[in-house]
Amino acid sequence: MLPVIAEQLSASSTTSPFELAALPCRATVVLAPDKSQHVLLRHAERSLQLAVSGADILQPVHLRAEAIWPAMLSKHRLWALECLNALSLGQQLPARLFPPEKRGPRLTFVLRALDGSLAGASHRELAEALIGQRRVHADWRDPRDHLRDRIRRAVSRGRALMNGGDRDFLFEK
Repeated sequence: MLPVIAEQLSASSTTSPFELAALPCRATVVLAPDKSQHVLLRHAERSLQLAVSGADILQPVHLRAEAIWPAMLSKHRLWALECLNALSLGQQLPARLFPPEKRGPRLTFVLRALDGSLAGASHRELAEALIGQRRVHADWRDPRDHLRDRIRRAVSRGRALMNGGDRDFLFEK
């Protein structure tokens, strides 16, 4: 989240205003009870969130970001500023600033196991679909139960996410 300050345009202003409607992405604005504004700028699967104080962001404004070196200018804040700059120039959010989620393959496996389990598939059927029939045929009866345990853990983790654990997942870093 990038904190920015929106300032009303002055008559003597010579710089181009920031206008949500002119951006090459979808913008969602949430007005909080404390009058703060939260803006989610989304393009494809990438997003940038702004915490806006000051003037109404729904009107053309000038945006200002506080840049106190080095304490307040972290790597993530610099990336967010670069994203905001790209959008302001009519460009897309830079892909290089949005690396793939490291847990992606594991979470995909977990969610596919949960989906199959909810559809009534047995653990062996899940293993065949997720890992492959040849491997399951060779290792399913292994006394160490590696494959069975992997499927059980995936289904269990999926159920935990489904039953409220997704909030923990979303906010852990």
